[in-house]
Amino acid sequence: AGLAYHTTKIWPVIFQSSPTLDAKRMRFRGSSWGGGHYDGLLLLTAFGNACLAAFYGSRLDELRDAGAAGLAAAYVVASLLEAAVFVSYVAGRRLRSGERRGDETRPAAGGSPLDGPRSLPSRIVARTVLIVSSSIALVAGRDLLLPGRIITFVPRDDIYLEWTGAFLHSPPPDTVESDEHGMEAPLFAGDKLVAQLCALYLLLCCLLKFASALFWSRGGRRMGSSGSFQSVDRGGYVASRMIWKAQGFGNMMVLGILRLFAPAAGSASLDLRWHLMLVAYEMLILLLYGFC
Repeated sequence: AGLAYHTTKIWPVIFQSSPTLDAKRMRFRGSSWGGGHYDGLLLLTAFGNACLAAFYGSRLDELRDAGAAGLAAAYVVASLLEAAVFVSYVAGRRLRSGERRGDETRPAAGGSPLDGPRSLPSRIVARTVLIVSSSIALVAGRDLLLPGRIITFVPRDDIYLEWTGAFLHSPPPDTVESDEHGMEAPLFAGDKLVAQLCALYLLLCCLLKFASALFWSRGGRRMGSSGSFQSVDRGGYVASRMIWKAQGFGNMMVLGILRLFAPAAGSASLDLRWHLMLVAYEMLILLLYGFC
């Protein structure tokens, strides 16, 4: 999950291409720093870095006891520095360009009404993300904020918590698990930190997918004097596709981990087939609309 999040920041920079018009599909391909295509990604990852810095900062005492305070402090400084650079770049670019929100209110000539500048980048991606990532965010949010608490309407959630060791480091109060593992729970502080960090990374990946599918529109900035479809830059769609590509590969890595541990989970009566199918479906949709 952490690799998926950080890959989202690195991918668009490494595989950047200049904006060109694809005459066959009648749309712009590539991305431009000056065109603001990276602004959404930079602001979202700046917020994510701030969340990671706050998480490590809140655990400095525990990490100091383990002799790892220096590494955690270095990560906090690096995350905040990167976030400050991202925010200052976006603010400076907008001040220099004097950018204003002036998207078209009607689809350009030759475009479908569903391709209008105020429409979502992709309705199919939005529906897929709402179904799959909402489920992931629910479980990850519980693992981060209320570890060890059972969500009663989630099937076999108690088996999931037992198999992942949540009852060892965070046994629910006034339960059998609390009586059995309450005294030894502080010994598993490292496991709890790693589990909550993984949950935070999953939440940040879900935030990136939600934002790319729902938080902004396709965009419709004029690139020429005519009102034809070819003269419109779909900046929002370009920004979303950058995130979809990276998060598609991120889902592929998560899928590999789930597939690797599926036999072990099966031995504990935890069936991961539905998890595999949902993550694989979202991965295919993200890669399809990210590259096509």
